[in-house]
Amino acid sequence: MKLITNILNGIAKRILNKKPIQRFKNIPWLTERILKNEEDTSIKTRHFNNFKLSYIRPYEVVKTYKEIFNSEIYRFDCNTTSPIILDCGANIGMSCIYFKSIYPNATIIAFEPDEHLIEVLNKNITQNNFTNVTLHQAAVWIEDGFISFDSKGSEASHIDNSGSGTNLVKTIKLSNLLQAYDNIDFLKMDIEGAEFEVVKDCVPYLNKVSNFFLEYHGKVSDTNKLQILLKILEQANFKVYIKNAADSLKSPFVQKTTGEMYDVQLNIFCYK
Repeated sequence: MKLITNILNGIAKRILNKKPIQRFKNIPWLTERILKNEEDTSIKTRHFNNFKLSYIRPYEVVKTYKEIFNSEIYRFDCNTTSPIILDCGANIGMSCIYFKSIYPNATIIAFEPDEHLIEVLNKNITQNNFTNVTLHQAAVWIEDGFISFDSKGSEASHIDNSGSGTNLVKTIKLSNLLQAYDNIDFLKMDIEGAEFEVVKDCVPYLNKVSNFFLEYHGKVSDTNKLQILLKILEQANFKVYIKNAADSLKSPFVQKTTGEMYDVQLNIFCYK
């Protein structure tokens, strides 16, 4: 009897832990080699699966493609074929392409403040004939207005509260947008360090969000900020799963800090 029970438990465990079938092809070996050796100053366009992708930095494409299309870090289920998705920190639009690939009728509101990236983002939305996608050349923030911004034309572009950024960018108060909707099916927030202030400002409306992907950037010395964010997520009735987005400290007891802008980068998956 015990043997049969163990066998049945083993079968159930395999069924529950079965990995989703990979829905998107890997980048071909030769294409990946070419991408890793391309120049990174001009806009280039390449076909991937059933979409076109324009890009500037090919090495970022390889990394991001594997995360978004192979690992499907933004994969989510919902009870509608036309979900509402807010993409905060859309970069060149690979996340938007992914969302439109799995939900062609989705309504996407995307934000990207970097003037170099928004040009490529707009091109990717247009050349793939996507509809119901609204692009804002703006950073999500805690107020409407303008803020200092360090524009790098890459994934590292970020709001600079020190005021030493290379230019000013428009800001949109995200909490106002959340307030305007009854429900947000997916909120993606990858805003390079501004997430602590923005999430705190959105507290009254996080209950409207069904799925929330939050990329956290912080210093080891700012552990209290991570604790506050996790408490906010708990109070908004989210279940939380955390993965390392970047493993920067190989020997944390010895190194203690990276000496860079951020020591800790986490992918925080929040769902109900």
